[in-house]
Amino acid sequence: MKLVPFSPQYLRLEEPLPFGVRDADGRLLLGAGQTIATQEQLAELRAQRLFAEESESAEWQRRLAAAVDAALRQGATLKDVAAARPEQPARVAAQPELPLPEQWDELVVQLDAALRDVRPGSDWLPRLLGVHARARRLGERRFDASLYHLIYTAAHSTDKYSSHHALLTLLIAEQAARLLEWPAERVDALGRAALTMNVAMVRLQDMLAQTDHKPTPEMRVQIDGHAEAGARQLAEAGLKDALTCAVVRLHHDASEARHALAELAPERQLARLLRRVDIFCAKMSRRRAREPMSPVQAAREACLGAGGVPDEIGGALLKAVGLYPPGSFVELASGEVGIVVARGRRANLPYVASLVSPSGTPLGEPALRDTIEQRFAVRSAVPPDKVKVRPPHERLLAMR
Repeated sequence: MKLVPFSPQYLRLEEPLPFGVRDADGRLLLGAGQTIATQEQLAELRAQRLFAEESESAEWQRRLAAAVDAALRQGATLKDVAAARPEQPARVAAQPELPLPEQWDELVVQLDAALRDVRPGSDWLPRLLGVHARARRLGERRFDASLYHLIYTAAHSTDKYSSHHALLTLLIAEQAARLLEWPAERVDALGRAALTMNVAMVRLQDMLAQTDHKPTPEMRVQIDGHAEAGARQLAEAGLKDALTCAVVRLHHDASEARHALAELAPERQLARLLRRVDIFCAKMSRRRAREPMSPVQAAREACLGAGGVPDEIGGALLKAVGLYPPGSFVELASGEVGIVVARGRRANLPYVASLVSPSGTPLGEPALRDTIEQRFAVRSAVPPDKVKVRPPHERLLAMR
């Protein structure tokens, strides 16, 4: 593979190239056809010396040179010449979009690979930023459906537990932060911290989720120190974002739990929210050693402040996901049992797809219920292991 220099000025947001962009050692930083979704990812790439494989990029470079020559002959300004692009850029074949659950499953795999490679000299950071950008886009486009898939999966599978948990935490934490009207740069740092908070114990966390054994004393030391170790590992591996590192370091610190949110420094505000969302998601997640907790009970433990009522963060969390989040099971006043498919007008008024009749037999066709109607009001949460019907997910998500 022969590498040739590639100027960072030709990188653009949401504009794919027909060849891969690499570092000086040939490691792939941006795949052919892959887009740059955020200014941060763009800045991270532009800060490096970039290269492309000569055979892959030669045609694009030839077209670019022709475009520049044409601009010069037409007397274009230097700014316009610098902005020139190939007149007939090679088209990257558009791939059909995967179903939403498969897109999230793909992100779990990509995040898992990036987190296991957090070390100096690797390309883990652009990969992680790419996962962050794609996850945010999915959440913004289809938040209820994304919650549905991630919460249902968390209650039924332990596969790649750490990365799945990180993405669910990211989705909820960023939504709650927006409801708190925090600045965009803080929401960005919170998202990066959610994805990397357990970087120092990814393998251990995955192993413990799939075993009945209690942690050994050595494992307990690693668990207790993973926040500090993770922040240090991220900094040493090239993350120059001090706020994200501070949030990772503090995300289990409850020493200032009784202080009002406004009294805290920004990193402690973010860490407090991340800690609460982390607890909420963990309690709703299955591990081999225990069944997942019902979302109502998880909300009580994660959303209530010291006085027993939702505090500022607990209120934002409840607004973000609802008392009965999408992907969780409930029993209705009608006696039907169903799965929440979308949040409703209020935290306790979700939209539910009924799956089981009052007599306990599966319904031939799922029925959408608006729980604002008294006859379909939510009576109680139902533990996932008590529902034996496998929901037809694609059909249910299409109902809302």
